[in-house]
Amino acid sequence: MERLELVRLAEADDSEVEEIDNAVEAETETEEKPTPLAVQRRDAIVDTLKTSGAARVLDLGCGQGQLVQALLKDTRFTEIVGTDVSMRALTIAGRRLKLDRMGERQASRVQLFQSSLAYTDNRLKGYDAAVLSEVIEHLDLPRLPALEYAVFGAARPRTVVVTTPNVEYNVRWESLPAGHVRHGDHRFEWTRAEFGAWAAKVAQRHGYEVEFVPVGPDDPEVGPPTQMAVFRMTTVKEEKAA
Repeated sequence: MERLELVRLAEADDSEVEEIDNAVEAETETEEKPTPLAVQRRDAIVDTLKTSGAARVLDLGCGQGQLVQALLKDTRFTEIVGTDVSMRALTIAGRRLKLDRMGERQASRVQLFQSSLAYTDNRLKGYDAAVLSEVIEHLDLPRLPALEYAVFGAARPRTVVVTTPNVEYNVRWESLPAGHVRHGDHRFEWTRAEFGAWAAKVAQRHGYEVEFVPVGPDDPEVGPPTQMAVFRMTTVKEEKAA
């Protein structure tokens, strides 16, 4: 299998290239290795969070903790919370982060806990920013309003970053059969227009403005492989008196 195909497989499944490459004969050391889309996506998210000035960050649907690990490397992020509905994912994330061997100061900056985005969770309130990276497409469409309310209506971080695949770009994956989504668990994948329409309605309903940022090579015909929406709060909702 060509190295480029390995990269494309990794990007399609949001896996590290090395995980797929283990079973394949290594290419020559002199060949330049493309940066995996998963890495480009994390870098774009971290840069956006830095620009926002966020110090306390939620990674909602944190999976195996790759983004949490990246955020911990920058001391400007003083509190990083990773949540996931899967306890198995959280266990793997804890191992990745070496929580059991982490120093006290570093450990005070991070926590992992189980939470479902289908329900309001008061533990998520009061944070500067929240990230939903490659999360929404794993939900059935009828469940998106519940996620929307839990994040934008109840938790209400000042900044929300959402990334999701751009289905238009799928024709560029030579390893992806025509008409297939990038991952077997994806319930949908949106065009740029579909994602834009959803994000605009969410922003309008909850007092945010939204900006769209391409992640990965921005193809002139089909756009980028990952589309990112950055929501910034414009309206502060007053809490109702008890």
